[in-house]
Amino acid sequence: MSNVVLLPILLPLIGAVACLFRRRSLRFQQIVSGAVSLALPLACLALLLEVRSEGTQVLRLGSWPGAFGIVLAVDLFGAMLMTVSATVQATTWWFLVAGGVERDQESFLMHPLLLLLGAGVNWAFSTGDLFNLFVSFEIILLASYVLISHGNERSQLRESIKFVVLNIIASALFLLGAGYTYGVFGSLNFAELAVRFAQAGYPPESRVLGTLFLVVFGMKAAVFPLFFWLPDAYPKAPRGVLALFAGVLTKIGVYCLYRIFTLLFRDPVAFQEWFQPLILGIAGLTMIIGVLCAFGQYSFRRILAFHIVSQIGYMVFALGIFTPLALAAGIFFIVHQIAVKAALFLVGDAVAVNVGSEELKKISGVAHLSPWLAMLFLLAAFSLAGFPPLSGFYGKYGLVVEGLAGGHGFIVAVSLVTSVFTLASMMKIWRYAFWGERHEGMPERPVNVGVIAATGGLVAVTLVIAVASGWVMALSVESATQMLDRADYVGAVLGERGVEALRAATSSGLLEVAEVQP
Repeated sequence: MSNVVLLPILLPLIGAVACLFRRRSLRFQQIVSGAVSLALPLACLALLLEVRSEGTQVLRLGSWPGAFGIVLAVDLFGAMLMTVSATVQATTWWFLVAGGVERDQESFLMHPLLLLLGAGVNWAFSTGDLFNLFVSFEIILLASYVLISHGNERSQLRESIKFVVLNIIASALFLLGAGYTYGVFGSLNFAELAVRFAQAGYPPESRVLGTLFLVVFGMKAAVFPLFFWLPDAYPKAPRGVLALFAGVLTKIGVYCLYRIFTLLFRDPVAFQEWFQPLILGIAGLTMIIGVLCAFGQYSFRRILAFHIVSQIGYMVFALGIFTPLALAAGIFFIVHQIAVKAALFLVGDAVAVNVGSEELKKISGVAHLSPWLAMLFLLAAFSLAGFPPLSGFYGKYGLVVEGLAGGHGFIVAVSLVTSVFTLASMMKIWRYAFWGERHEGMPERPVNVGVIAATGGLVAVTLVIAVASGWVMALSVESATQMLDRADYVGAVLGERGVEALRAATSSGLLEVAEVQP
C-alpha cells in the first residue's frame, strides 16, 4: 500500500479548492496553480519509479474490500501516462501565465478548472474499478464543459451544447454497461472481474459488454465513426487549454480500451472472431479518414484536430494486433502523442498570439517574425509524421513490424499512407503560415517570447522522449508484458489468493467466486 498513489489526485484537488477561496485574485490563482502544476510531474515521476521497482501500487481508501470501496491501482502503463500528462499540464500553465490568453478570461476560474481537469485525468489513470472510472470521467467532463465554452463567442456555446449532449449519451451507455457488468458478474473491481470473467468461461454476455464498452470508450477516444464531435468542439477551447485537451483527453479513452481488453475480455475465440476484425477495421478507417479530412482544412486548429483522430487509429491498431511488442509500440506511441500533439497545438496558439490569427489564408511569413517558433513547428511536425530519429518514428516502426508479422499488411499499408498525408498536411501549414513574406493583413505587434518559450519547453519533452527512446521503450515493453500477464495487477489488488484463482480459472474455469476475495 502506497500513499504516493493519492498525490496526483489530491494535489490538484486541493489546489482547485484553494483557488476558489481566492477566486478574485488572479495572481493568487497563478501561484497556486503553478506550484501544483510544477509539483505534479515530480509526484507522478516518483510514483512511476516506485511502480517500476516494487510493482503495481494499490491504495484502498478506508480499507474497504475491493468489491465495495474505492481502490486505486497504478501499474506501469498508468504511471507513464500520468507522468507525461502532468508535464503537459505544467507547460499549459506556463503558456497561460505568459500571456497565452487575455487576463480577464484567465481570471474567470480558468486555473481551478484546469486543476480539476488534472485531478480527473489522474483519477482515471489510477482507478481500479468501473464505477470510479465513471466518476473520474464526470469530473473531467464537468471541467471540460466549462472550459470549451470559456469565452464570449456564440459558436463556443453551440459546440459546448453538442459536447454536453454527446457525452451524456456516452455516460448513459457507460452506466448501462457498468450495471450490466455488476448484474452478471457481481463486481465492478477490475481485478475481481478479471477472475470472474475467466471463472465463468467468458460467456456470451462478455461479448455484449465488450462491444458496449468499445462504443463508450471509442466515443471518448474519438475513433471512427464516433469522432464527429471532436473537430468542431475542441477548436473552440481557449488558447493553451486546447493543448491539454488535444494531448491528454482522447488518450484516456484509448487507455480504457487497453485496460479492459488486456484485463477482462481475454477469450481467444471471441477476440479472433469478433473483436480483432472490428478493432482493426476501426483503426484503419480512423487513420485514413482523419488524415484525409485534415488535408482539406485551412485552419491551424482544425487541421490538428483531425490529426488527433488520425493518430488515435495507430493506438487502436496496436490493440488490434494484440501481441506484447505491438502493445509496447502502442504504449510508446501514446506517450509520444500526448507530448507532440499538445506541442503542435501550443505552436498554433503561439502563432495566433503573435500574429492575431490561426487561419492559414490570413497569415504568412511567421518564420521571419520568429525563426524559433518555425523551428519548433518543424520538430513537432516531423515527429508527428514519424521521421527518425524523432519520437514518432519508434512507435510506428514497431507497429509496422508487428503488423506485417501478424499478417495485417493492408492496415500497415493504410498506416504508411496516413503518414505520407500527415507529412503533406504539415507541409501545408508550413507553406501557408511560416513560409513566404509577411501577410499584409497581419497586425504589427511585439513578439511574445513567453508563449514561445513555453511551447519550446514541451517540444523539448518530445526530444527527451526521442533521446531516451531506449528507456521509454523498455518501460513500454515491461508495461505491455505486465498487462498481458495480469498476475501482477490481480495479485496487487486481491493478493496471492486472487492470482491462484485466476490461474486456476484460466486452466479449468471451475473455481468458485468466493475464492478471489482479498
